Amino acid sequence: TVWNDATEEAEANVFAAEFLMPKLLFEPHCRGAPSIAKLQSIADDFATSLTATAFQYYQYTREPVAIILSNGWTMKRFLPFRDEGSPRIRIGKLSPDSAAGERLAKRDRDSHRMVRVPAYAWLEGFDNRSDVDIWEDSLYLEYYDMTLTLLWMDDSLDDE
Repeated sequence: TVWNDATEEAEANVFAAEFLMPKLLFEPHCRGAPSIAKLQSIADDFATSLTATAFQYYQYTREPVAIILSNGWTMKRFLPFRDEGSPRIRIGKLSPDSAAGERLAKRDRDSHRMVRVPAYAWLEGFDNRSDVDIWEDSLYLEYYDMTLTLLWMDDSLDDE
C-alpha cells in the first residue's frame, strides 16, 4: 500500500499523517460504527484529505475494517482486515454485486451509508455462501478518479 512501501514518499505520508492527525487527538474519533460519512467528518475536523484520514482511521480504530482504493473495475490498493483469522480480501476485478460494482455498472450511485453486500463480493472463501453479508460504504472520488471503499464486519462471519 502507499503507506507501507519503502519509498521516501510513503515515509513522508506517514510522517505527515502523524503530524496532522496524532494518535492522542485522532483515536477518540475512531469510536463507534465506521462509515465514510464518519471519515469525512473526521477529515473536516483535522483539515485533511478523505483518503489520508481513511488510512489513519484504519491504524487506530478497533473496529474490524478493510479499506480498498479502486480505479474503475480494478482494485489498486487495499488494507486488509487486521485480526488474525479474518477473511482475506478477494484481489482483482471488483464484483458487480458490491456497492462499488453497482455504481460502476450504473445500477446505483454511491452507497452514501453502510449497506449490506454479499460477503463473496469482497472476500475469499464465500463463493457458495450467498447467505453471508458484510457491510460496505463506497464513494467515488472524482478528483482522483478512484473509488474509496470501507468494509466492516460487525459480527463474526462464522456465526452466520
